[in-house]
Amino acid sequence: MAFTNSNDILQGRTNTVFPSGSEVVVQPASIALLAGDLTLNNIGAVGVLPAGCVPVAMYVDSAELDSGTNTITLDIGLLNAAGTAFDTTFATGLTVAQAGGVVQVLSANLLRLAKASGDRKIGVKVSAAPNVAQAGSVFIHTHYRAA
Repeated sequence: MAFTNSNDILQGRTNTVFPSGSEVVVQPASIALLAGDLTLNNIGAVGVLPAGCVPVAMYVDSAELDSGTNTITLDIGLLNAAGTAFDTTFATGLTVAQAGGVVQVLSANLLRLAKASGDRKIGVKVSAAPNVAQAGSVFIHTHYRAA
């Protein structure tokens, strides 16, 4: 099941930032998750990595999504065309949503990703369900450059 909500980037109402030269740009994207979205293995899109670009850094900023004994974990990656799984995984088992906060994604898959001819969607997967699901937002700040 995909997430209930979407955002302006995913709906095409806001353009993604595209580098005009060799500079690194950042595209923040967020998704407001409902408690019902936080089920085990639920996956959905949050942002877009534009065609011809490669990521250089990523930060995940999450509200507290588990008000119980803090069991929730998140995975981050690039979604397949159907949006049902990751083609490439950048991080697994992130605990940042247990109490809320920010974490940097350090991943060889992120740094070694090759450019693609089409836009790719960045997604979040609930890899361990929360003890007590609590609605909140997840932000992904993707730093990327033209390749």
